[in-house]
Amino acid sequence: MIYRYCHNGTFFIGLSGNIAETKAKWTNMHFYGIIKKRKSGDLMTEKMKIIDFLRENQLDAIFVQKDENCRYLSKFTGSDSYLLLTKEELYLLTDSRYTEQARKEAADYTVVDYKGHLAEIVAKLADEYHIRTMGVETVFSYQMYLSFHEYMPNIEFRFSQIDRLRQIKSEEEISCIKEACRISDAGFKATLPFIKAGITEARLRTILECAMLEEGSEGKSFDTIVASGERSAYPHGVATGKVLEDGDLVTFDFGAIYKGYHSDITRTVAIGDVSERLQKIYDSVLRCNEHIEMQLKEGIICSEVDKSAREYLKKDGFESYFIHSLGHSVGLEIHESPFLSGRDHTVLKENMIETVEPGVYIPGIGGVRIEDTVVIKKDGIEVLTKFPKKFLRM
Repeated sequence: MIYRYCHNGTFFIGLSGNIAETKAKWTNMHFYGIIKKRKSGDLMTEKMKIIDFLRENQLDAIFVQKDENCRYLSKFTGSDSYLLLTKEELYLLTDSRYTEQARKEAADYTVVDYKGHLAEIVAKLADEYHIRTMGVETVFSYQMYLSFHEYMPNIEFRFSQIDRLRQIKSEEEISCIKEACRISDAGFKATLPFIKAGITEARLRTILECAMLEEGSEGKSFDTIVASGERSAYPHGVATGKVLEDGDLVTFDFGAIYKGYHSDITRTVAIGDVSERLQKIYDSVLRCNEHIEMQLKEGIICSEVDKSAREYLKKDGFESYFIHSLGHSVGLEIHESPFLSGRDHTVLKENMIETVEPGVYIPGIGGVRIEDTVVIKKDGIEVLTKFPKKFLRM
């Protein structure tokens, strides 16, 4: 049985013995954790989402270890922490480095210092709430499974897609993503005067990332891509020591972070005059980007959007050079579901975030990608990345 004892307003959680024994031995750390009772008040929207998720997936509880999901559900911004979510109670399991922070940030959670005994604490809570089926994320490792199975041999663990709770963004989340997009736009604008023949990709990466930091970014969303000349045919060509040359196309793919939320934008610019073929590639990709953004709205199926982009590029003979999916959602992670992909049949809903990033990559020649971050609306979209997409010659 798991039990609690309160001393001077602080709650403790025990693992063995009886309550009298706990009272007698609390100074000897006969238990593993300090907990904080939830504040009174109405159930939060997040709690209702959790209860609905448990019922829909026929689960008694969910164990959450992914930092982004922990943050989304509890508002706790620390790391190395976990959530155990039941229909009756919400637990945040952390260590002594984060207990004070967790008390302040996760006001609706019972905070437990598990003191290196994670599986044992979860097992005791599972026993108290008669848990027989527990959802886990795809990041749940085999090593953790073995540890949990040792203490909970009768519990069935099921992979659950709790990330899907994050698909539709709140107004607060959209506001954060808008600000991250503003920061990335401003950072690129500040970088423009430095884009010229003779500078290296790596130097431009540094200038761009510093400019975003100065605008208020908490960091880079991912390894900044600066790929010039033939390297622009590498969809993920991170910056190198290559020197920009006249006639190059240069692809910049980058993002900022604001209050944990990411932006994602790609722009391709020319160094001087480019070949007629490169110009044709650019024009085709730009038209495709604009064509898709005109189509997007609530009710569209993700796979159909991806198909439409490929059919559009086929008119110019470039469909075989479009070698990745059309887009993805962004939020607390840079790549989230749903994806604008031939394999994703999700129906888009209002306030989902998507990127629209068609690209054409021809080995030995070069490539172009143009990407926006957008919000899905009932009758269209709102484009959050404002930097112009017209052909830009430096």
